[in-house]
Amino acid sequence: MNEITEKLANQPDGDDGTLAFLKIPPDESRQYFNVKETTQGELVNTSFWIIGFFKDVPTKNGPKYLVKIKKNIEDAEIDARKFFTGSQDIKYILHKIEELNKFPRRVTMRGNGMKYWLE
Repeated sequence: MNEITEKLANQPDGDDGTLAFLKIPPDESRQYFNVKETTQGELVNTSFWIIGFFKDVPTKNGPKYLVKIKKNIEDAEIDARKFFTGSQDIKYILHKIEELNKFPRRVTMRGNGMKYWLE
């Protein structure tokens, strides 16, 4: 037994040396969705459910909105996706849905070139 394993073996609280033992909670100030990312371009002319969003998430291209979506409302969390947007039209709609407290909401993504909006 080396010095480290001996020290761990003698921990009165049962600390096994793993990170899991510490039960450190996630950083509540960090805004993220732990799902796969897609792009607005891939979503054009498709319908999906907006589950929620975060405002002004820092990205290398400046602050963007991060939007969580599901193709079907009953889809498992593992099937959810996220996309970043800087579209003023989409941001406006997200704020209005939030004001009305009406998430989730079924929408269709539309686009023309680099301009995207929701219907």
